[in-house]
Amino acid sequence: MSYVRQVLFFVLTLGNALANAQANDTPRPEEFAWRGTLELPAQASLVRVQVPLEALLRMQSSTAQDLRVFNAAGAVVPFTILANTDLNQPAPAVHTAPYPAYALFGATSGRQTLPGAVEVRMDSGAGSAWVHWSSPQTGVAPGDGEPTPLQAALFDTRAEKHAVEALQLELELPHNVLVPIAVASSTNLQDWNPVATKGPLFQFDGNGAPVNTTLELSHPLHLEGRYLRLSWNGQTGVKLHSLTGRLVSTHTTPQRLRAILPQGNAEGANALSWTLPFATPIAALHLEAVYDNTLTPLHIQGRTAQTQPWRTLASSVVYRLDNVAQGSSNPPTPLHGVSLRGLRIVTAHNSVLPEGGLRATIEFAPLHVVFLASGAGPYTLTVGRVKTPAMTLDTSLLRAVVPKKLAELPLAYVSRHQVLTDDIFSTTSTGWWPAGLAPRTVLLWFVLGAGVLVLAAVAISLLSTLQNKQGK
Repeated sequence: MSYVRQVLFFVLTLGNALANAQANDTPRPEEFAWRGTLELPAQASLVRVQVPLEALLRMQSSTAQDLRVFNAAGAVVPFTILANTDLNQPAPAVHTAPYPAYALFGATSGRQTLPGAVEVRMDSGAGSAWVHWSSPQTGVAPGDGEPTPLQAALFDTRAEKHAVEALQLELELPHNVLVPIAVASSTNLQDWNPVATKGPLFQFDGNGAPVNTTLELSHPLHLEGRYLRLSWNGQTGVKLHSLTGRLVSTHTTPQRLRAILPQGNAEGANALSWTLPFATPIAALHLEAVYDNTLTPLHIQGRTAQTQPWRTLASSVVYRLDNVAQGSSNPPTPLHGVSLRGLRIVTAHNSVLPEGGLRATIEFAPLHVVFLASGAGPYTLTVGRVKTPAMTLDTSLLRAVVPKKLAELPLAYVSRHQVLTDDIFSTTSTGWWPAGLAPRTVLLWFVLGAGVLVLAAVAISLLSTLQNKQGK
């Protein structure tokens, strides 16, 4: 019995030591998956640095709590993480008044003019059309000898004083097809200049199916003194009602950081999935078709653990039409900063994935850190350690003592960096050693486990001895 008590005392002492060690487990720079040496501006004491993409791909917390800045002595210096509002303060979206759509009509044979109509010169070689300013949308009802409506509509935006970056349309669309809309502007209804846009319109069937009724412009457009003409050659079932312009934003959006995902794991012919090695919030996912003439509606799904079911995050349409006008492909799909450990795309209506597959690119919002250069340098930015407690300062403390905006502080940069592994995606999913897990923590738990096994073996041996004695 004395031997059993000694073993039990040993295990309890070991467990207590492990608990104390875990409580005092101060992270060290070498325990982080990514470490970068910082170069600071001369005479700077409060400095800002942008976290590189390689670090974001190894972050193990959605709130960046596994981020530290160390000085040369290995001490953590005071730091804080800037919120998106510090880097970007967008003004609320402002829109113009709605402008009604006026139908354009072509003259039938034998009739070159229309009573009360205004002539609109079309593009070179297309002849003329007519518009009735007194009759928005419908104009003259076609009949025998009457003009027929064209696949186009006219908008009088001459009184608009502001530039716009997008055109939001109220309209009727045919379902489950892409509808390219050509936009042109004119000051006299005779000479037209094309206006470049970023994508077609669409409306797919189904609850939560993707829809787009906004034409994003490639460049801001000044509407004052101009007419707009929207046309959709070859598409039936389109009917425009009105147009509302979205005014040009008064701010600049920080450029996102982009990383191409490796080839996904095929799940049949209609799904791809990825296991993600990071917890960094994802701003958007850009899915691109490899080949031309591609149109695939799909759902984007995610989960935070392999044991959880998939949940739908967004619906989108992947398209690529290289031979249509100036070429057209789908933009990134916003994911609004969701943190995931699993990502999956599934085609809608059980359709198959496009030939050649898809290219998937994730986009991160920029992450900036402000730190106080206390102690001797060089300073090291570290990221990527599981179960690391938060240690950031409250940003309001810095705002109270810094006279300038935090986003305008001197900028440091990473001169060189080290990583635990170069190919982070090759060690995700089933590896027994999670990325960023400190070896010291693993060793402590291993020793505790060994102690528990020793205690179990002694208990079994003691039980066997007692049973033998009772049998005699």
